[in-house]
Amino acid sequence: MYQQLPAPDHVIAMHLNEKLTGDDMKGYKRILDKKLLSEDQIGILVNFTGLEDMNADAFIEGTKADLDFLSHIDRFSRMAFVSDKEWPQAMINFMKPVFPTLEMNFFTPDQSDEAIKWVADLSKTKISHPSAFRFLPTSKDNVFAFEINGVISSEEMPEVIKRFENFLEHHEKVRLLNRIKHFGGIDPAVFMQSDLVSMKLAAMQKVERYAIVGAPGWMRKIIESVNPVFADIDMRTFQEDQEHEAWAWLGAEPAQ
Repeated sequence: MYQQLPAPDHVIAMHLNEKLTGDDMKGYKRILDKKLLSEDQIGILVNFTGLEDMNADAFIEGTKADLDFLSHIDRFSRMAFVSDKEWPQAMINFMKPVFPTLEMNFFTPDQSDEAIKWVADLSKTKISHPSAFRFLPTSKDNVFAFEINGVISSEEMPEVIKRFENFLEHHEKVRLLNRIKHFGGIDPAVFMQSDLVSMKLAAMQKVERYAIVGAPGWMRKIIESVNPVFADIDMRTFQEDQEHEAWAWLGAEPAQ
């Protein structure tokens, strides 16, 4: 059952309990659409207390609503989960690195009033992140090197895309080095930038070697699994203390 809870106009507050149906999720989707039309920034609260199950239609309609939510995620500032179970906290721990610009918090049922107040307060939710990209000079003009340290923001991406596209224009084949100091996640708004797609397509045609230094374990597994898919691009991962080997593989050195 879907139940809309009393909340300020800029907050979507819902209680999902008993068994969810497709009609329940359609009701939530209608509210989501209205809020997106009327509010610039939105807080969302989901109370899972008493949720027992959902039917197949609820899963399908819920997935549709989730896709719409993700396509507008830059409009959502805070998300609160209320539950008497522990799994929503685990979900938050998983989602935080993926959506670093969305503040998330967990509350128990007896903290419901506190949860509404927290999710409604958007005054301190604008998170300013320093630039995560730093460009590294190299000894070869066909080698493009950069460092990632922090959260990749949508504000810095236009300049990153511009510099990389300019680099690609001047070379038939290129090599890349990505040094990862700390990967704090990606602002979802990055994926909505149209220039990003054209940059990726151009890179796929010109990049012959791509060295990634210091990638966390989960990222290395993804890179190693997708490497065979891109037959024309040889991607290799190197440990942090193997950076010298990565430069040698690219046939270049870091320039001072």
